[in-house]
Amino acid sequence: MNIRELIESRSRAYPNKAYLFYEDRRWTYRQFNDRVNQAANTFLEMGVKTKDRVALMLGNSPNFLFAWLGLNKIGAVMVPINTGFKKPEVSYIIDHCSAIGLVVSPETYEVADSVQKKLPCLKWLAGVEATDDTGVLALSALWDKSSTRLKSIELHDHDLATVIYTSGTTGPPKGVMHGHRSYVLCGYAMIARSALTCKDRLMVILPFFHANAQFYSTMGSLTAGASLIVIPRFSARRFWYEAREYQATQFAFVGAIGRILVARPVEEFDPQHIIRVANGALIPEDVHATFTGPFNIPHVIDGYGLTECPGVSNNPIEGKIKIGSMGLPAQLPDSPQPFSEMRIIDDIGHDLPPNRVGELIVRSPVLMQGYYNDPQQTAEVIRDGWFHTGDYCYRDDDGYYFFVDRKKDIIRRKGENISSVEVETVINAHPHVLESAVVPVKSPMSEDEVKAFVVPKQAVLATELIDWCKARLADFKLPRYVVFRTGLPKTPTQRIAKYLLKQESKQEEIVDMASYIEHGRR
Repeated sequence: MNIRELIESRSRAYPNKAYLFYEDRRWTYRQFNDRVNQAANTFLEMGVKTKDRVALMLGNSPNFLFAWLGLNKIGAVMVPINTGFKKPEVSYIIDHCSAIGLVVSPETYEVADSVQKKLPCLKWLAGVEATDDTGVLALSALWDKSSTRLKSIELHDHDLATVIYTSGTTGPPKGVMHGHRSYVLCGYAMIARSALTCKDRLMVILPFFHANAQFYSTMGSLTAGASLIVIPRFSARRFWYEAREYQATQFAFVGAIGRILVARPVEEFDPQHIIRVANGALIPEDVHATFTGPFNIPHVIDGYGLTECPGVSNNPIEGKIKIGSMGLPAQLPDSPQPFSEMRIIDDIGHDLPPNRVGELIVRSPVLMQGYYNDPQQTAEVIRDGWFHTGDYCYRDDDGYYFFVDRKKDIIRRKGENISSVEVETVINAHPHVLESAVVPVKSPMSEDEVKAFVVPKQAVLATELIDWCKARLADFKLPRYVVFRTGLPKTPTQRIAKYLLKQESKQEEIVDMASYIEHGRR
């Protein structure tokens, strides 16, 4: 089944059921399908063809869904872009995938407009709504005038649906390619993972430009015939109010959100909520205890997945839960066979016995098709059908998997993956910097903060470096800590020995930039 068939089958099965909730508006399944068709017809009238890449730089709103799924219904490829990205980051993605169009909101128009003037592949720039004094094409007005009937277009389950760019460890971001089948199968796997039914309402607090909200919440709700609640942006202060107001029964979160909710004033909690399932990953024990205890959420499901291979494993919703575990290989509903396969191997590829730490490799029907326009990187991570995650894990005697550490040089901050190489490249381009190394340091919110070790050519202030980075990187990638050194430790082959930098505990040279980033010269 492809995405078009999934949406249309649910529209026939639940025509008058409320599917989409956003602020004070709602759309039934039939109305949702009609609006997606209007978006699809508009893209056809604009000249978008099968296999064309169209980028979306939009925040959380129904318009993201209408544009994304409208593109997929005509066989085009959606390329989501983080709304916090700056011109160099956006330019790279647009240029790399040769996107013909870019859909923006008023908040992202300025960056997008500057990009359009530099990239010949980008034929048009459109807004989902009118933007003042820009003259940009307003898609929503065109959607209103388009037909709700969509002509038949040949579409196959394995056709490319999206290219999602994810931070790389050895260079620029890589475009992860997923077909229609990956999305649909992930939706069915969510039914098994969360015991989803048509009575559920899934509340989306994570951004649509990431895989989580697409593969789990959106596809899970569609396959189950459930409802989807779209929150424009996560607010810890309003979370419990919104959960009760919309009668949400499930939501997905990342580690930092769990920490934040646990730390909020007790008076913000609303005991009248009816949430029964919270899906997360690497959930700390105290967060799990608070969610299942004072927050009264019956099922808090810890799992594991990647943009390249979503929904790899999870603790069973009915069965033994191991706190701190990634769980067991994922299942499809009513299937005795695992949906995913998982192995732990040593450095030469031999399988390791239980309780031995090694690299996790996975195989799944929703494994990516590869990295866009990068066969070399694809061949490095997919070998004999197995994806090499670069994560160190182990399996216990009961078959539950546990995450140990990242082999990849990735920093995880506020739910975002950050390539240390990307940050280093920007810092090293500063005329007063000789070299740098960027490493993660533990944050009180359970994920990482970015720490930069810098060897200057001549005197430079930490604030100057942050300003330099701020003009070239999204805010979540900015270093919080800057350490100046006369040199960096090296391996015998003259690579920077980052493992030594990670082990350091000296704090006296650290310049804490938190207040500067949050309150200074934005």
